[in-house]
Amino acid sequence: MNRDLFLDGFVGRIASRFALSTDFAFEILAVAAVLDMTFDEVMDNVSTLEHCSGSHDGGMDGIYIDEDEAVMHLFQVKSGAHLGDNILAKFVNDYRNLFVFGNITQLPLNSKVTRAFEMYHSLALSGRAIETRLHFVFGGEITPLNREIALRHLEANERLTIYDRNDLYDQIENLVAEHRKRKPVTFSFMAQRSNISLKSDPQALISFQIQNVKAINFRLSALDLCRLLDREKEINSRIDSVFSDNIRGYLGSNRTNTKIRETIKSDYAEYFPFLNNGITIIAEQVKIPREMQAGVYPVETRNPVIVNGLQTTHVIYDAYLSNPEELEGVYVLVRLYETSDPELVDKITDATNTQSPINFRDKMSNKNFNKYVKALFESRGIGYLTKRGETFENSFSRALNESIHADHLLKFWYATCYEKPELAKNSKARVLEEIFEATSTRSHPLHSLFSGDADSPLYQQLLNVYHLYRFVVEQRNGAESRADFVMYADELLCYGMYKLGGDDFSANYSKVYDALLQASVDEKSIYSAKGLTYSHDGYFKSAKSRYDLDRLLGFVPGTLI
Repeated sequence: MNRDLFLDGFVGRIASRFALSTDFAFEILAVAAVLDMTFDEVMDNVSTLEHCSGSHDGGMDGIYIDEDEAVMHLFQVKSGAHLGDNILAKFVNDYRNLFVFGNITQLPLNSKVTRAFEMYHSLALSGRAIETRLHFVFGGEITPLNREIALRHLEANERLTIYDRNDLYDQIENLVAEHRKRKPVTFSFMAQRSNISLKSDPQALISFQIQNVKAINFRLSALDLCRLLDREKEINSRIDSVFSDNIRGYLGSNRTNTKIRETIKSDYAEYFPFLNNGITIIAEQVKIPREMQAGVYPVETRNPVIVNGLQTTHVIYDAYLSNPEELEGVYVLVRLYETSDPELVDKITDATNTQSPINFRDKMSNKNFNKYVKALFESRGIGYLTKRGETFENSFSRALNESIHADHLLKFWYATCYEKPELAKNSKARVLEEIFEATSTRSHPLHSLFSGDADSPLYQQLLNVYHLYRFVVEQRNGAESRADFVMYADELLCYGMYKLGGDDFSANYSKVYDALLQASVDEKSIYSAKGLTYSHDGYFKSAKSRYDLDRLLGFVPGTLI
């Protein structure tokens, strides 16, 4: 019953905040929940809604391209309760028309969709293999009457995910749950004995200790792993808490997870330990048996957390919930460590997760500098969000009024105060990694800013950058007469206004705008003369765009204070 109470409350407040209809407000809520973004960030950078030019959205309600991970998220959101063949088929066909066939139907596209279209092509032409995820959200429920339609489309397109009203509420609940204190969990892993050794006590464990850290490697039944998740759900009402130190969430039906699922269902599922890297678990306390007990080796743990192998565990657990018999005879390899040292936990987590860039936003969320920034911003009525799900947490209700995620603001600080706009535009992951290193590495040039010192000038800088960023975004989204380059130049516009200094944002914006308009026209002429194709996205990711702006406005490199 609380589902509609919460969802309708969010929709109403979003509608009021942005002067939207309830249908459009539902779109913003849906995208924010799936991507874990603030509502401001969805409106600024994801939603294809554009008041000044009609719809012309190419059939997409939201487009978000994560260039670091080469993942594109496409959204179609319907607030109504109906789920039909035509709606789903159109969404997939619209995606294929735009991004597979290059808008072969020549649909008119508004500036937001055009920007995403160009970003996608630039990324593809750079040689990256882009993973596309299609998110269809509707305001009704999956029922026996429409389940067959949903399953047919899901089976036909592995990129597609369908969220009903219950899924949307669960998504918000899971995000908010990140902040709940985990209740203590004790669990005994039944390590499997060797089936090779003929000794009276066949070995099962590889165990050793380095200083005060215990390490154990063993083979575990997949069904036993699922019992851990059952235990977690029993105590904490959810399984997400067992992954609380994991650096990424469940990635759904991507290529890797599809392969894992196919292996489990195959005739060679018994080879699973040979085809999978296994799971890494860290526990506060581990008790190792001295010998086999009743044919197994029970390994007692307190508060075990899976820090690597989340994808594998989720796929196995989904199979378990669907048909436990599929997991008979399937085993996984486990590396178990006993430690409570947060630095060592970080090192183990980093070392065992190499499939994709690490989410340094989560790793920095509890750093001291972020605590000071949060306090400063809240005193100004701004939600500074450092952790997953804070947009939807009750104590962050002000996030509906004005808010920004830490990683997004830090990227723009890097572009302005650190004077590297092209690097900030190219890779947010690289920016966050450098700042994370600066928090603990004394020799890092940014350490004095990010060490957590209460007197650091960083906090005023971030507040200044926030106001610059908001002004630039408002100009980008609110003026139909602006040249099209402004859709690609947020970082460089903020940089230029910062370099000019002073409080006259309008005058500074005009100066930087005029300079960048000239620079982009000149650069396009150079490309045309050489018979090359020019793109705003590529130009503003290059150092040349900054050099051109510096030359036109007489900027010289500054010294970071």
